[in-house]
Amino acid sequence: MRKETTKEYGNNLAFPLGTDNVYHHGLSKREYIATQLMSGVCAHHSTDVINEHRKIADVIRITDMLLTELNK
Repeated sequence: MRKETTKEYGNNLAFPLGTDNVYHHGLSKREYIATQLMSGVCAHHSTDVINEHRKIADVIRITDMLLTELNK
């Protein structure tokens, strides 16, 4: 799958319809997955400022990989 297709898929809303059948505006799939992964990373690793940028980059990369697999 092309990287552009993955990003387009990731930009779809994570929760487009609520229980009341009203469209919701909120996090994209990519943003939601990244926040969940980052929560896990922060919960299981120390808060070393030097490694924070690397953790964020890893989370974004893993999010894109997961979206690619989910969109197959």
